[in-house]
Amino acid sequence: MKRKPVKSASRTFEVLELFRDRRQPLRLNEIYSALGYPQSSTTNLLKSMVIEGYLNYNRATRTYLPTLQVASLGSWLYGHIASGSGYTWLIDELFRLTDETVVLVTQNDLFIQYMMMRVPDHPHKRPPNPGEMRLMLDATSGMALMSQMRDREIDKIYRYSNYYELNPDRRITLEDVMRRIRWIRHTGYCYWPEHPVPGIASIAMSLGESIHGIPLVLGIGGTTERLSKRRAELVDLMRGKIAEFRHRFMHDDGLPDPQVPFDETDYFLAAAE
Repeated sequence: MKRKPVKSASRTFEVLELFRDRRQPLRLNEIYSALGYPQSSTTNLLKSMVIEGYLNYNRATRTYLPTLQVASLGSWLYGHIASGSGYTWLIDELFRLTDETVVLVTQNDLFIQYMMMRVPDHPHKRPPNPGEMRLMLDATSGMALMSQMRDREIDKIYRYSNYYELNPDRRITLEDVMRRIRWIRHTGYCYWPEHPVPGIASIAMSLGESIHGIPLVLGIGGTTERLSKRRAELVDLMRGKIAEFRHRFMHDDGLPDPQVPFDETDYFLAAAE
């Protein structure tokens, strides 16, 4: 029983993601050709998005472009999540010390989702797209998250992933999962050199806290060659900065200090450029 998204909703977001990637006005034929949609249904979808105020249609050039109403949908999240939390400080510090991709990751049902990130200028990287989701069973961050759960919760995630056919060909068995979980619980971090993207490795470590009950993981990614040589160093840096983060930004009750100032930048789902 493969879990399928509602087609109209899925296509709406795919249109917006196409504009995110292209960053320019697009004609109807450019949109349906890029996404592989039928012309008629694409026309109806775009007209609906124009009527709702999420797309602008220029009759002179026959092009579409998202409106600021799209940006406003998530604008409140800057203050609600990032403001005063210290997460930008933590990401900045590790980015400065490592010169590697640094990400803050959340759990989203059976998946992990990249929430905030910094990406270096050098070519030794293959960063995820901001907001991208991956199956928990197929990600270092997912394994780090599951290491904080009870065994029966991990078993449930594994069974649901297979039930909805999200774990193709069962590339990883439950025995493999639990073996890795035991190692992560022992060491306090997850290192996965056999990354799904060839030549890429990552290290993930639980922050031991959550946003509205949603657990968080800190990760560092880069080429396998670079990370394998610096593995011990990077783990020590992550442990040290997480400890400093908790000391500087967290109350004794484990909640973020709301008095810490926040320099609003394009970190949230936008700092991968």
